[in-house]
Amino acid sequence: MNAISRRGMLKATGGLAAAAVLTACGDNSAPKTGQSALTLWSSTTFATDALRKAATEYGGKNNVAINVQGFPANDLTKKIMTALAGGGGPDLIIADVSSIPQLGAAKMLVDVTSRLKPTAAEFFPGNVAAATFKGATHAVPLDTSNVALLWNKKLFDKAGIKQAPGTWDELLSTAKELTGGGQYGYMLGAKGYGSFLFWPWLWQNGGQILDDAGTKALFNSPEGQEAWNFYAGLHLTHGVVPPTFLGVTQAWDQYIQPLLTEKVAMLAIGDWGLAPIAKGNPGLQYGVAALPKGKQAATVLGGNAVGVTNACKNVDAAWGFVSWLTGKDQEKVLVDGYKRIPARTDVTALTGLDEAHQIYVQQAAEARPRPAVTAWGDIEWQVMADAWDTVIQKKKSPQQALNDAATAATQALSRG
Repeated sequence: MNAISRRGMLKATGGLAAAAVLTACGDNSAPKTGQSALTLWSSTTFATDALRKAATEYGGKNNVAINVQGFPANDLTKKIMTALAGGGGPDLIIADVSSIPQLGAAKMLVDVTSRLKPTAAEFFPGNVAAATFKGATHAVPLDTSNVALLWNKKLFDKAGIKQAPGTWDELLSTAKELTGGGQYGYMLGAKGYGSFLFWPWLWQNGGQILDDAGTKALFNSPEGQEAWNFYAGLHLTHGVVPPTFLGVTQAWDQYIQPLLTEKVAMLAIGDWGLAPIAKGNPGLQYGVAALPKGKQAATVLGGNAVGVTNACKNVDAAWGFVSWLTGKDQEKVLVDGYKRIPARTDVTALTGLDEAHQIYVQQAAEARPRPAVTAWGDIEWQVMADAWDTVIQKKKSPQQALNDAATAATQALSRG
């Protein structure tokens, strides 16, 4: 998964639209005479040589110049919406699937339902559903992800623990045993990183985020309160989380750093956390396991999707690149270039995925998408993020914070 964005239609001045273009980083080369020109915006995670090479390859064969520009993930959705609302913006986007319903509802993305229909079955249904709002699909799944448990094998061996925990009780007892002497058993995140990582706990305890109509928050049900208390209690009650987690507000790199330095023995993260390990501590002895189970198994589905914006003047040319990039023959772009899992059902036959990534593939059956509602960005990255911070900073009790968040979330749904 990308680092999750602060999504929502935010108030902004017209100057931000210009700033979005001026601050973009990427290949700004002009198209050759007679070439079509397309601009693609993505997070800086994807705006790298792998995507640019793919764009150049496709462009050379199809007489189109594709300019790839990258923005910090936390700013991407806001910049897309601001630029498009101002009459500018990119032709194509690669964005977190949870922001697609909001962009689609704002009529900022082309409805690609009919274009995707012939090949829709080639993609994981959950990823297609995540990019769909009120029956209309507004983007094509690119990669898929879910959250699993990473654990430090060396620290486990040192403590005489032979395997990763499989239940909540085992997680807590293991985390306690691995805490002490400046070392901690488990890692959490603050703000939106903390709220995003809460959803598996909720589902595993039998709770749900919203009602079936998507009009009322239900995450503060008794099941939700029990899961929230356990989750927060890892820090508040049991002290198995490093105090520095309060500063994890801007990037997954901050979150994973204590695992790299072997100050934390376990954390939950998607496959996007594997590349930083390979780069930052390639010798780290770690394993990947399914999330410890509560009443049932569950994890949160993530990933990115590729969409065509309403600013695009040549939708056919843009769609040509989208369908090519998300096709079977280009899975190597994700696997080799990003160590990401393609959102295609044939990914299980790929030989380029290592054992760690295969765990994520195996766990995909338990992955659930977040609600496809226009207010989701506000709920996850403002309402729930603020609620989580008031808990971990001990400004509100967990129960009060979750009840207040549910009220605010229901109000946000009524506005959306």
